Amino acid sequence: MRTVIYVILIFTMFINCTLKEEDKTSDQIVRTLVSDYASSSISAARESAGSGKNFRIGGNIAGLSGIMFLQNNAAEQAPFNISGRFYLPQSYPDGTNYVITVSSKPSNQTCTISNGFGRVSGGDVTNIIVNCI
Repeated sequence: MRTVIYVILIFTMFINCTLKEEDKTSDQIVRTLVSDYASSSISAARESAGSGKNFRIGGNIAGLSGIMFLQNNAAEQAPFNISGRFYLPQSYPDGTNYVITVSSKPSNQTCTISNGFGRVSGGDVTNIIVNCI
């Protein structure tokens, strides 16, 4: 999300400016900047994914009878609509701190979380319990 905001911020800064570089228009310079940034971000993500040191965060949902959104660290949100084992869609590097909260719950239910915070420590996190009543 931050990456998108930075790219938009950079782009809007250059909209009203005239950039000058030999043989390049303002549009070409901005495209080069965005392309280079995106390429480096993709490379970093591939290196991280290829290292084998990313792990999943999840647990068990009980009693859910609608759609609920779980959120990690006030950033990633994921919808869930059935009870049972769950994992957030993203994987996380070893040592990552997490705080799982219910960002949106079914209108007729209250959902609580046990073991909703901690640190990824050498394996998948599987002990988060979400109980909806």
